[in-house]
Amino acid sequence: MNILYITVDALRSDHVCESIMPRTTELFSQSIHFTNCIANGPGTPWSFPAILSSRYSGATEGFGIPSAENDPHPTLAEVLGEQGYSTAGFTDNRFASSAYHYNRGIDYMSDTGATSDVKTTKQFFRKNLNQEGVLFQTLLKFYHIIDDIFVGFSDKGSRFVRSEVLINSLLEWTLDETEWFAWLHPMDVHAPYEAPGEYQRQYLDESVDRVKCQNLSRKAVHHPDELTDEDWELQRQLYKAECSYLDDQIDTLLSTLERRGELSETLVIFTADHGDMHGEHGRGGHPQEFWEEIVHVPLAISSPELTGKNINEQIGLIDLPPTILGEIDINPPEEWDGVQFELSSEVQNAREEVFIDVGEKLNRNHAAVRRSDGMKLMRHRGDGELLFNITESPTEEDPLSHSHDAYYELSDSLDKHLDEMAKRRSGELTGVEDEEMIEEHLKELGYLE
Repeated sequence: MNILYITVDALRSDHVCESIMPRTTELFSQSIHFTNCIANGPGTPWSFPAILSSRYSGATEGFGIPSAENDPHPTLAEVLGEQGYSTAGFTDNRFASSAYHYNRGIDYMSDTGATSDVKTTKQFFRKNLNQEGVLFQTLLKFYHIIDDIFVGFSDKGSRFVRSEVLINSLLEWTLDETEWFAWLHPMDVHAPYEAPGEYQRQYLDESVDRVKCQNLSRKAVHHPDELTDEDWELQRQLYKAECSYLDDQIDTLLSTLERRGELSETLVIFTADHGDMHGEHGRGGHPQEFWEEIVHVPLAISSPELTGKNINEQIGLIDLPPTILGEIDINPPEEWDGVQFELSSEVQNAREEVFIDVGEKLNRNHAAVRRSDGMKLMRHRGDGELLFNITESPTEEDPLSHSHDAYYELSDSLDKHLDEMAKRRSGELTGVEDEEMIEEHLKELGYLE
């Protein structure tokens, strides 16, 4: 059984629908569709330890995962490689690249776009120019024009390598493999939303140029108060255009595998590392917070042996690696934190609690827990603790009093989780701790301005 693991960057769960992503929606209708999948972090750096190695980001100092030396916690690719699978990864996200050790167990890693000369050049200017000086401030003022020039030189047509390119590479790689694991991480729906013109015109009277897309995206993330209602609506339509573009590429991928006769021999997993916000709670992009628009992600798992159905019980991204192994009759490593879901079973045991971490350093005042009954406690720096019943208040507008019984239960549970993470961090294993590199990568993806 081949394994196709699709982890879309920044895809909101509510945009996998017939009107925006019809081909993906068709896949979901034919799959085990988890309607309540929760990310273990509000951004790529904090979700991917769970996605690729079933470990909490809070358990490791730094970013990414430790290098293979002396790390007893294997990745999904390492386990599959030991079982005879050929393995490959296709990504253009630095935080999901070999720079953060996500090539562990990968035979062929296509992530050169994530460490290109163009991005290295931009980092050189940031690092070597006086950031208070006239030259740097002038460059900053015209950053989006300059960035557009860089994109033009790269001949990519957008800031990130398009999914069409990654998918073509994936399909070419699979031609020579017999039993394979291919991980695909498309960046198309990540800001700045700059879909090809024909997709923009599905939602807009006329297309928007890259410079405007990038400027709008920067303001949405870092200066959301500057956006008008019309700006937010434009941002939403541009995002839909990216989703429609991606949907067509997913159609090409699945149709090609079907035409080759491989789709009937492939386990397909489709999910996202986090979502995005478009004005909800006055936020844009995916701030390091825990709102539903960010942590509620789509999830479908499909194979010839599975009958399509919806599962409403809660699952975390951290549970995907053991669940994938379970479908191909491989026992998950004892070191993994996730639990295996029996997809063919009529009754599922919900993950009682999903823990959501963020930050290079463990911060007890900035984490969250979401319970299977919809009760959710978020600790936000500056906002304090926010308690919601997602079932009764899905838009998270009406926080509950801390006198609620669930507050004490969730607070105690979250503290125990953070105690365990602190205990693990006291060991010698670390991820990437190069502060300058991490800062530059955070800026590149819009987490920092």
